[in-house]
Amino acid sequence: MQAKAASADLANVRAAVRDFVADGTGLDEASQAQALVFNRLHLEAPVALLDEARRVLHPGGGVAVIHWRSDIPTPRGPSRAIRPTPEQCAAWLAEAGFTAIRTIDLSDCCPYHFGLVATRP
Repeated sequence: MQAKAASADLANVRAAVRDFVADGTGLDEASQAQALVFNRLHLEAPVALLDEARRVLHPGGGVAVIHWRSDIPTPRGPSRAIRPTPEQCAAWLAEAGFTAIRTIDLSDCCPYHFGLVATRP
């Protein structure tokens, strides 16, 4: 990934392979403007993952959550039985301290996913 970024002349990309659920992101507190959490909230500790996203965001920073829908069959993704619902994800975002939680309609571009955005107060 780092080599691909360098070949595209992207000096601001820093690739890292790590278990961010167990070890965190390695980023400084309040150092990021945006966090993206895509298809990860079916893991064991979704609130811990969102806590880490909140920790690294500066006040007013945003998180975007995209996840596989569980209400329809999809061509890939984890078992529908372990996929969270939008309501579960919204509750986890609130538990992790996010506010202004909104649903984003992805049906035109990503019919197998739902989306949410929220803000670190």
